[in-house]
Amino acid sequence: MKKIVLGVLLLCGSSLLADETYHYFINLTKVNNDRVSVVLTPPDLKQDEIEFMFPAMVPGTYEVYDFGRFISNFKVSGKSGVEIKVTKVDVNTYKISPASKIDKITYDVDDTFDKTDLPNTKEKIIFEPGGTNFEENKNFSINTHSMFGYIKGLADRNFVLEFEKPKGFYPSTGLSDIKIGESKDVLSVFDYHDLADSPIMYFVPDTSTILVGNTNVLISCYSPNKFITSNYIASTLKELLYAQRDYLGGELPVNKYAFLFYFIDRPTLSGSHGALEHSYSSFYVMPEYDSTSLQQNIRDVSAHEFFHIVTPLNIHAKEIGDFDFNDPKMSEHLWLYEGMTEYAAHHAQVKAGLIDINQYMSVMMQKYENSIEGYNDTMSFTYMSKHVLEEKIHTQYANVYEKGAVIGMCLDILLRDLSNGEYGTQNLMKDLATKYGKNKSFNDADLFNDIEKFTYPEVGEFLRKHVGGKTPLPMADILGRVAIEFANETVLYEFTLGNPDLNYNETTRRLFIENASDLDEFGKALGLKKGDELYKLNGIEIKIEEVKEVIGDYYNKVKEGDNVTIEIYRPKALNKKKYKQKSVSASARKIKIVRKNQIGLMKDATDKQKATLKSWVPF
Repeated sequence: MKKIVLGVLLLCGSSLLADETYHYFINLTKVNNDRVSVVLTPPDLKQDEIEFMFPAMVPGTYEVYDFGRFISNFKVSGKSGVEIKVTKVDVNTYKISPASKIDKITYDVDDTFDKTDLPNTKEKIIFEPGGTNFEENKNFSINTHSMFGYIKGLADRNFVLEFEKPKGFYPSTGLSDIKIGESKDVLSVFDYHDLADSPIMYFVPDTSTILVGNTNVLISCYSPNKFITSNYIASTLKELLYAQRDYLGGELPVNKYAFLFYFIDRPTLSGSHGALEHSYSSFYVMPEYDSTSLQQNIRDVSAHEFFHIVTPLNIHAKEIGDFDFNDPKMSEHLWLYEGMTEYAAHHAQVKAGLIDINQYMSVMMQKYENSIEGYNDTMSFTYMSKHVLEEKIHTQYANVYEKGAVIGMCLDILLRDLSNGEYGTQNLMKDLATKYGKNKSFNDADLFNDIEKFTYPEVGEFLRKHVGGKTPLPMADILGRVAIEFANETVLYEFTLGNPDLNYNETTRRLFIENASDLDEFGKALGLKKGDELYKLNGIEIKIEEVKEVIGDYYNKVKEGDNVTIEIYRPKALNKKKYKQKSVSASARKIKIVRKNQIGLMKDATDKQKATLKSWVPF
């Protein structure tokens, strides 16, 4: 009997001794042309052959990027000198055998921020918040999915990352299992899904923390010219985070959260700035300038990304819960993950009094205008979501931040109207998160029915007709429920700056007139021309970081008949890189403008309309 027990213990012991973990080693003290080397000791393998994979796509990007493009010198060494056969199957996949004899896997990784000389990297630029940047002895911004791979079928194993780092560097991340050393750090995650969900930013730290309810919020800021600090961001976000806590009922569903900000002092390859959300963190690439307009931009973008702790972290379909990094399937409900998140980001601010109702409605109506002017307003939103990776449909994706947010607004108003102000989308999100949660996914086809069970038949009908169907949103009906009149067209007389189509010249750092074909009477009186670069408005320099303030001040002060002077740089006909500086002037006049989709408060609102409005936004 003792021998049998001992035999069982020995068998158990041998299985316990088997290494089930991926061990990665990364040396950040040795960088060659924005390239770092990675060494992997894989988990113990019994298979004869494996496929080692880098992601084609990760959640939140909605675009296939093929991160294997940035991997080079991929090599595999065998135990006891055994030769290992490696075959590159495609840009992201390597077939390796015999797998049971693998000792180490090594490869080099190029960063994505400024790399265009690798195959296909110039044609498909990775949006910077989803990429990686290596600046020796300055900053390492690491989106883990762009550096680390996994073995097909074994993504559920533990991952341990050991970083050798420059002196004084610190890893800012949403991860909690971290061992900090003087020259080395060790970070551990549960599986590849957690790893790909956890960006890391290494640099000499500029960090601040805010306690929001039961959640420790880390704010990490890298500003190469020291224009912006973590303390500045913390002061900018503090009230917002408290507002979001209150919006979610006083508690946040995470214990730790990290905002990772990289402020860039040069143009991005993608031509864009923004952020990528993760379950416990968000990574931002934003322009490095100091301006009051930057504050609101930080608030708006951060509010959106932070609210992803609700969707899709706690409310998501199986396509997200069981995300396939190399053969991704899309969920039908981007209106929920991105649209509702964008709606909540702005609604929380007006509910808390951080912005007023006029600012809020201006944002929402601009989103509605953008959605009908720039996208197919009769395309089913669920169809678009399901097929968003297809080239012909992908052009509609950005509508999730426009019409998607307006869908959230309409749904919230409808719910409050039907419930006499007692129930809105805040309540709905909480109920859905309770029904599902981080570890329980819903079926795409069931979501509308589930929402209808929590709410009303009219809500199910709205979702099927206007989100799942092709019928445009019933704006007049929905806004009328909160005493707001909606008009498709309104004639107004307003001051303008000539109505030029403007763009930005990154070389001269000036706004320029890209198209002058739609100039109004005032623009023609000024004599504006295509190519003109705007320098000063009534003596005030029009800097890109202050353009909203300068133009806003103009509209606040201008009166009929005032002399308006714009100093411009006009390209010389034979050489567009040389300019002639001159001034153009005209007398201010109001121009007849036909504006679409205008709103205003009803004069004879009912008590019910007033009550629904009050439950929706402070007024």
